[in-house]
Amino acid sequence: MENEFVKYEEAKALNELGFSKPCFGYYVKDTKEFRLINGNLFSNNSYTGTKDFLFTTPTYQQAFRWFRKEHGLYSAIVAKKCWPDQAVTGVEWYMEICGGNGKELGCDGVYSYEEAELALLKKLIQIVKENIQ
Repeated sequence: MENEFVKYEEAKALNELGFSKPCFGYYVKDTKEFRLINGNLFSNNSYTGTKDFLFTTPTYQQAFRWFRKEHGLYSAIVAKKCWPDQAVTGVEWYMEICGGNGKELGCDGVYSYEEAELALLKKLIQIVKENIQ
């Protein structure tokens, strides 16, 4: 189940960018330990003082949705088609990113699906950080 959630460094970066949506998981800052929440959702604002020692950890889907809604960055992981018959093996994937203005921000490379999720998330974080600075 843990592989459905964003990795530590990316979760930390998302929180630094202002992500504060309720989540089913969190990281403990000093140990980098991932924990699932049993029962209620957790947000960084749920408990006073928690920001000092933990932060929420979204699923990849939550993170991609947040970039779409909060920053107008539309992204997709797309199966690579083989030439000449356009067959899809599901082994190789690439990423697409498009800004709200229709400008393609694209990403280079071909990945496994899990690698593509992480690479796409890193690229979205980079784009937002560059626009903030």
